[in-house]
Amino acid sequence: MATGEKKYFVPLESNPELFTELIHKLGVSKRLAFHDLLTLSPSDTELLSFIPRPALALVLVIPAPDGYAARLRVEEKDIPLHDKSGEEEDVMFYYQTIGNACGLYAILHAVSNGEARTFVGEWGLFGCEDLIHVPSISAVV
Repeated sequence: MATGEKKYFVPLESNPELFTELIHKLGVSKRLAFHDLLTLSPSDTELLSFIPRPALALVLVIPAPDGYAARLRVEEKDIPLHDKSGEEEDVMFYYQTIGNACGLYAILHAVSNGEARTFVGEWGLFGCEDLIHVPSISAVV
């Protein structure tokens, strides 16, 4: 790959079983799982009743409208980059530098923040000893 060329992943299927399998292979407790949410309407109590509580994160899958990337560059040009890190940081943020990896980044944000981060094993994401015996992320997608 030439210098400056952007890397791309094969997109992850938006599938809660696949997302759950991936986070478990990355060292997240088996007590945490992804589930399909079939409505965002609070009045649809029947469909919402299928979601286990508490829900610690929401991964929303929507297509980007035409011109989204160009508009985003203009809107964000004066916003300073997030450069905080360390134990005092309230929010873990990953910049998406790989094309088609929005599903993976959504998963990482979901398990790295809020109460969900307490379910990350002692080895942390990517640091679990068993990862040596697990197919690479690109093989899982």
